[in-house]
Amino acid sequence: MFEGSTDRDFTLRQLRTFVCAARAGSFSHAAAELGISQPAVSDQIALLEKRLGRTLFFRRLGTTPRLTPDGKTLLETADTLIDTSRAMRCMEARQSACVRLHIGPRALDLYLKPLLPSLYRDVPGLDIQLVPCLPPIGVQSALERGQVDLVVYTMKEMPQGWENSRSLGKVRWVLAGPPGIRQNLAAGLVRIDDLQFILPVLPDLPGSELERELSRLSIRPRKPIMSLEFPDVIQRMVEGGQGVTLLAYEQLADGIAAGRLETFGPELPPMRRVIARSNRAPSAARLVEERLASAMTTPGTACSGL
Repeated sequence: MFEGSTDRDFTLRQLRTFVCAARAGSFSHAAAELGISQPAVSDQIALLEKRLGRTLFFRRLGTTPRLTPDGKTLLETADTLIDTSRAMRCMEARQSACVRLHIGPRALDLYLKPLLPSLYRDVPGLDIQLVPCLPPIGVQSALERGQVDLVVYTMKEMPQGWENSRSLGKVRWVLAGPPGIRQNLAAGLVRIDDLQFILPVLPDLPGSELERELSRLSIRPRKPIMSLEFPDVIQRMVEGGQGVTLLAYEQLADGIAAGRLETFGPELPPMRRVIARSNRAPSAARLVEERLASAMTTPGTACSGL
């Protein structure tokens, strides 16, 4: 009944004013309820009538406006239109606050989790969705296609072609073992090649990169290398004397400070922590990025363990 050309489109503000006036029984009561002037109510309804090409109220000086048949018909459907609009705005808000993030398990525990209470407080409707492991070679395409909004990686070199990428500094890697490992190696009680190495499976690096790093250090383990996905489990195993590892210093800093672990062997070249954001990412991703970047570069946090 109310179909028309696009030049007759009306606004939700006009529709809400109409509904308020229809239910309040007068334009003055509607004005008080909406917090606007009575002439503003009259103008909004008059504009709505013009856009629809229909008279919605019988108006007569000194009497209460009454709904016309067209007004009654519109009132019956107005709630549905307003509710649909509200649902669509809520859906849009949720989508704009949905951030798809790839971050490694240790960085997740050290940096993202402590930030979550303040992020959820400051970004209404924020929904951080963790994206499974992406091989570095596929990150550029995933960012360009909007399949991931934000990524945090630890890499040997800065990547080429990643959207909005920047370095957050260097990450120190160390060889670590249980207390006494340095003394035993120095005394010849054990050879470094005879140690049981337990290495992490890292999404940021190709599967054998850490093994190649050992080879570059002239370390060639005789025992089969154990590989585990969880750095915290590796740390507990090493503290318990089940082997030695090659891990980021930030992972082991507390154990080293407490004397449950000690470093040994040659110095390793540091790696670089990189954060990148898709051009298609929602605005909420920028806030998450800045909070993560600040946490990872602020002196005194675990990330600064160089």
